Parts: sequence; C-alpha cells; structure tokens
Amino acid sequence: MAQIISLFNHKGGVSKTTTTFNLAWMLARKGKRVVLVDADPQCNLTGLILGLNAEWPPEDISDSDADSESLAFSQSQGASEDFWSRNLSRTLYGALKPAFESEPKLMDPVDCLPVDGCSGLYLLPGHLQLGEYEVTLSVAQELSGSLLALRNLPGAMYFLLTETARKLDADYILVDMSPSLGAMNQNIVSVSDLLVVPTSPDYFSIMALQSLARVLPRWMRWAEAASHNDVLSEAAYPFPKPRLRLAGTIIQRYRLYRSPTDEEPYGTPTGPFRVWIDKVTQATQRQFVPAMAAAGLTLPDDAYSRAAVPESRVLAQVQEFNSLLPKSQEHRVPVYELTPEQLGQVGIVLEGSERQIKSLRRIFSDMASKVEALSTEVR
Repeated sequence: MAQIISLFNHKGGVSKTTTTFNLAWMLARKGKRVVLVDADPQCNLTGLILGLNAEWPPEDISDSDADSESLAFSQSQGASEDFWSRNLSRTLYGALKPAFESEPKLMDPVDCLPVDGCSGLYLLPGHLQLGEYEVTLSVAQELSGSLLALRNLPGAMYFLLTETARKLDADYILVDMSPSLGAMNQNIVSVSDLLVVPTSPDYFSIMALQSLARVLPRWMRWAEAASHNDVLSEAAYPFPKPRLRLAGTIIQRYRLYRSPTDEEPYGTPTGPFRVWIDKVTQATQRQFVPAMAAAGLTLPDDAYSRAAVPESRVLAQVQEFNSLLPKSQEHRVPVYELTPEQLGQVGIVLEGSERQIKSLRRIFSDMASKVEALSTEVR
C-alpha cells in the first residue's frame, strides 16, 4: 500500500508547495510512482503543475488516450476556468462530495492527471471550494462518531487517497497542505505515515515548532481514540489505526554568502541566516523532536541512522532559489531540471545558475533517499 507523506507547518511562507513538488518529482525520477495531492484551497500546487491556462484533457484527444503518461497539456485562453468546470470529479473537492454530501454511492478513485515531463508522477488537483468541508469535518471529528449521519467523514480522506493510489499502483502520496490548524489538516496528518515539517530560518519558525510540539500529540491522541471508536470502525470509510512518524524538518529560504562549489556543494549561508539556521536546528533537536518522541511519533534512533538523518532530525537545508524559482514556475519543472535554454542566460550568470542547480539536485536527491529509507521503517 502507498504511504502517505504530509508536508505540513501552520506557519506560512516556508515553501511547502515548492518543496512538495520538487521532492515528489525526485522520488519519481528515482523510479517511484507518486501521487501529488493539493489539499490547500489556494491551489498553488495545481496552478504550478497545470499552468495558469492549462486545459486537460485536450479536446482533440479521445477518452481512450486520456490515461497515457505521455499526454501533454494544451494551452488556451480561459482554459483554466474550463478545467474546473469540466473536471470537478477529478479534484479533491469533487471526489470527496459523495461522502460530504451523503450521496448514495461510494467514492471512486480519482482519475488523476499525469504530470507532463515526469513519468510515474500524478496530480490530484485541488479546488477553491475544498474549505467548505472544514466545518462539517470539524463537527464530525469533535463528536467522534456519536452522530451516525457524520460517521463516514473522518475516514473519507484516507479511503479516497489510498484507493486512488491503489488504482495507480503508487508507492507514495505526497500531500501539500494549507498553513492552518483546521480539521482538514488534522485529518490528513492523522492518517499519514510520515510527516515532513518545512521551516525557514527565523523566530516565527521556532514558535511554530513549539506550537506543533503541543498540537501534534493532541491530534494523534484523537486519532488513536477514533480508530477504536465502534461507530467509526463500522463506517463505510473506516478510520484507520494511526501510524504517523516524524521524518524530520527542512530549513529553507536562506541566502548564501558563497555560492556552491565542488568543495562546498551546498554553499555557505550568510552570517545572519547561519545564526537562525543554528537556532531552528536547536529548537528542532531540543524541543520539537523530544515532544514527538514522548508522544510515540518518532522512529527508533537506529532507523534515522540507517537513513542518514542527523540527530537534529533536520532532513535538509535548502537555499533560496532566487531567479531560478520564476523560471521553474514558468516551465513547470523543478529547479534542478532547468536547462540552459530555459534559463536564457549566458556567461558568468549561467555558470552561477548551473552551480546552484547542481547543488539543488544533490540536496533533493539526498532528501528523497532519506524519505525512501525512512518509509521502509514505518510499520
């Protein structure tokens, strides 16, 4: 069964969407089959992958051809609006409707969109109306199945994601989430196998880690109780026994004093950023990880060692993408896949960009390898 990996932090501005996209693409490049799920009502991941005016499927392609992984997305004026209106059932919001609107049928696996340019990578698009389910799910989870009319909701997300992954024979489901502590995020984190917490080198990330150290154990106590609730266990979509374990944190969005070189492949952060990187690392190791361990939400120490995850549990440090980010968004590829032609640069500027791309490719490759190794440890 595919493992669910949530990338979550209720602090905004930590590049959750960009990291989710880059990590998922790298896992697919390593031969894994991956489903990207856009569970953020802002739909930034969907917009990044489809492009602002992407239309799927093209009108001149028959349904029999729609599942081809080589299917390309066409571009046309107003196609973005056409996509939402014509493909509601292919979005997370539309796929969940049978459960949340008590329709007399089971949810079907989603007909996910193959991501252009990366074999084995699929998108389950988001929808701006997904937030409409927040209140209903909150009530259902608060009542823990005491109202029969709401008993199918807590387990609906898990059922939909796992059945969709089963249809695609996927290895991983990576979920991009909104920066909130709402019921939807609680539900997704609670049914996940691994949790990755993106952060940035600043004071507010330390505050966020301190907050999550209190919130996540509380969420998992609820999930454990829900999994033993007779009403929820007998629902059409049973709530699963929680298996969540912390994969680690990521520190990103900092500037470099020295660009990456063969001797220093990750580059050297500027002095002020170095200070805050150290502070966030300490907060992770001394506060956040111990709280997760006390709640039973960490793997054994030797599991992290085998995955080459340091004692701090910081999976990776990722420098600011700078001018590479708009190019990545324009061409809808990860930063480390950008070509000289796509960059449109020459001379010293191109050499600098290529050094950074090489560094980022190594960073995300190492990160993906660590996630793969940790996923084998989850029971």
